[in-house]
Amino acid sequence: MAIVRTFVFSILMLFFFQNGFTQDRSELEKKRKSIIEDISYTNDLLKKNAQQKQLTVNQLAIINQKIKLRHNLILQLENDIDIINRKILENQIIIESLRNDLEKIKEEYAKLVYYAYKNRSSYDRLMFVFSSKDFNQAYLRLKYLRKYNEYRRQQAASIQATQTIISEKIVELNEDKSNKEILLGRRQSEKGLLAEEERNQKVVINKLSQKEQKLVEELKIKAKLAEKLNDQIQQMIAEEIARSKRKNSFDLTPEEQLLDDNFASNKNRLPWPSKRGIVTEKFGEHPHPVLKGISVRNNGVDISTNPGEVVRSVFSGEVSKVFVIPGLNKTCIIRHGKYLTVYSNLDEVFVKVGEKVDSKQTIGIVHTDKKEGIGTFKFQVWRENEKLNPEHWLAGKRN
Repeated sequence: MAIVRTFVFSILMLFFFQNGFTQDRSELEKKRKSIIEDISYTNDLLKKNAQQKQLTVNQLAIINQKIKLRHNLILQLENDIDIINRKILENQIIIESLRNDLEKIKEEYAKLVYYAYKNRSSYDRLMFVFSSKDFNQAYLRLKYLRKYNEYRRQQAASIQATQTIISEKIVELNEDKSNKEILLGRRQSEKGLLAEEERNQKVVINKLSQKEQKLVEELKIKAKLAEKLNDQIQQMIAEEIARSKRKNSFDLTPEEQLLDDNFASNKNRLPWPSKRGIVTEKFGEHPHPVLKGISVRNNGVDISTNPGEVVRSVFSGEVSKVFVIPGLNKTCIIRHGKYLTVYSNLDEVFVKVGEKVDSKQTIGIVHTDKKEGIGTFKFQVWRENEKLNPEHWLAGKRN
């Protein structure tokens, strides 16, 4: 019976590891597919930009994002390779364990067969029963013979089942080794593409560095536009607070309070303001990608997307303000309780002040830069006067 228990333990161990590996591989496959889709999208944006034959900082930002995605893809491949290596090791351990079990079962089965051969006569079995001292002993001996025969059948079945499982695990092991070779080749290929992209990145940086004066002028213009936008947002906040009964805070109705609570509870889960797009400038202060020793500040994020892409509300709310800043085009501010979402650099805005909007409702169309051939808009999240990082609020995957 100890042999049977060992065999059962080996089978349970087999299914435990199999289930864990399946879940890990499935999750990594989803992540890898998502990264590949994003890399493909950055390639599309760069192709649109290349058609305009204009070298811009935004193009460099897309290249930088593509390199980051490529790094992530290589990391995902390495994680997948690690999982396969663990699976190969575990399968080798399981196969060895099952083979040891099989040898023990075979040895025990051989003894049973030998014993059965020596006592194969029906007369011997009858004499074994009839030589009992009393009826109870005879009954127990008869029961023993039945259990003995049943145990022999179990051992034979265990041998066959173990041999089948070993054969299946060997096939699986060879498949895993083959998949590992494919992934190793894929990783090497991705590293080659990464090296090529990094060389292209250096070329673009060098070319943009030759336009330093122009870049400085563009940066000044950008800073002035950002300041004008910030002033408009602050003015709207001041007007909302002025209408409030509270000091330095919005006065919320029960309905607005519920909206505020719901917005707060959806942190990291808000839909993206565009179905497709990549972040080409992050929130906060960070070094300029070309100009050394110069930092830039962003109160939100810049999202680059397809020309003519629609922009949508990330949550239900009420349109608080729509205005135009020359050079930054149209801006729409939507209020969600004490939270504000700001959508700037739009060619068209389809909603009006006071209008209620739903989550994912189209509110406008992104502005397309003729020099770049791609659309770029700014997205901000505020809680009254506090600027928040939009990437901490948006869902990890676009939906």
